[in-house]
Amino acid sequence: MDGHDETLILIDHGADAERVLEALRRVAQVTQVLPPRLALAAGDTSVNVPGTTAYADDVPDTVLDELSPAERMFVSAWRTRRAGKRRPGEGLPWDAPGHLPPDLPPGSRR
Repeated sequence: MDGHDETLILIDHGADAERVLEALRRVAQVTQVLPPRLALAAGDTSVNVPGTTAYADDVPDTVLDELSPAERMFVSAWRTRRAGKRRPGEGLPWDAPGHLPPDLPPGSRR
């Protein structure tokens, strides 16, 4: 599963995080949790659990500013996964100009 298939869930300040997380698990597949306020739920659907805010696309800077350093790191990792991988030469044939095939396994002969 890549980050495009996940929704970031932020549990509201003052909410009973344990109970909210239980309710969230009843309606969504929770893939990761950063207690007490963050979780990732599988799918890009809207999750409607009282005491939460769901972010399927991105998190506004005003919300990020209110998060702890550990929570910002969690969100940053989620954003990075959503960005996908960029590999040089992705999709090109092995002998494309400017690219070399991978090294042969040790002990192989050409």
